[in-house]
Amino acid sequence: MKKEIIGKYVAISGLLLFWAPLWGIADYVFIMASSFQEITLFGTNEPRIPADEMSSAAISTAIGFLLFPVALILLAVSVVGLNYRTRWLFWALVIYSTLLLFMIPIGTLFGLIVLTLLVLNRKKFGPVNHVTQQ
Repeated sequence: MKKEIIGKYVAISGLLLFWAPLWGIADYVFIMASSFQEITLFGTNEPRIPADEMSSAAISTAIGFLLFPVALILLAVSVVGLNYRTRWLFWALVIYSTLLLFMIPIGTLFGLIVLTLLVLNRKKFGPVNHVTQQ
């Protein structure tokens, strides 16, 4: 396969996995809402039902947060290792880095670093020179 095609699929995979923590947190919220609804309907006489649901919610959240570094590695490999630097990827990374600013404190630091690197290297992203021939 060509380097450009591999870089494109690695970048898309990284962008999709970037949302894994959000999916985990959304699953956690939905499971907790159903647990509280069960407690409201049936009372606290059967505490195992919410405990089982809480453990599954914690597992889905943990899996989401474990997939996040994989997404960052895939994006770094795509941009740095495979030199896949198109305009759409640049703007997607700008949007994702801006969203990271709200994940205090580590996300804010990482978002600032990535935004700074993107602004400094913005001329390297474009339709003409997105793949460097070796």
